[in-house]
Amino acid sequence: MGELRIELDDTELVRTLEDLASHHGQTVEAELRSLIENAAAEHRKRAERVRRAREISAMTPKDIEQSDSVETIRQMREERDRQLGR
Repeated sequence: MGELRIELDDTELVRTLEDLASHHGQTVEAELRSLIENAAAEHRKRAERVRRAREISAMTPKDIEQSDSVETIRQMREERDRQLGR
């Protein structure tokens, strides 16, 4: 297990952390640990989403021109409107 030491010169930040800890019924150290763990978990989730998006992107053939879905939907709506007499 690693150990970190943090010095905070911002008294307002320290007060905010103390208030958060008090609100959650825990020590400032436990509150900081929770904040760091949550931030790290969010970072891992974001990194996994980016990895998955790149994986999906790699499946797209590079030598085939891809259609513009926005344009396709617009054309479909225009055709529907013509058929409905709008």
